[in-house]
Amino acid sequence: MTAAYDTTAIRDSKPDMVLSAPDFDAAGHLTVLLFCGAVLACAAVLTPGEEGLSLLGYRWPFHCWLHETLGIKCALCGMSRSFCALGHGDIAAGLRFHRLGALVFALFCLQIPYRLYALAIRPRKVHAKLVRFHIALVVLVSAAVLVNWVVYLGGLLL
Repeated sequence: MTAAYDTTAIRDSKPDMVLSAPDFDAAGHLTVLLFCGAVLACAAVLTPGEEGLSLLGYRWPFHCWLHETLGIKCALCGMSRSFCALGHGDIAAGLRFHRLGALVFALFCLQIPYRLYALAIRPRKVHAKLVRFHIALVVLVSAAVLVNWVVYLGGLLL
């Protein structure tokens, strides 16, 4: 009966090997790599403007539903235009469209070498310290975007 509650494997495991949950398989790394690559490629192809995005002179039909219906900006309003401005090398416009656009853009750019490295060393796993750093970076950038939105909403209420 006590064998069912044996914690020897947990007790004897190394601290660096505890982070198995966020470890992607090759398909997971490839999916994130392709997604980030596609987003960055779109950022280079689409043209940003005050009214939205355009592709070869044709206006991009997608807009923020929350802003269109309620007049309230979502946490990512302006992020697409910011990415496109940054993809064209216009840092000032990128920051004007969304103040955290450059930070999120950098996170997307950093995904490419991280995912290529993870795929290159397969079948070995990415070292736990690098995984922890990556997770912390994603959490910090996500928290910054959320705090930015809360500050915006607070300005609407006050």
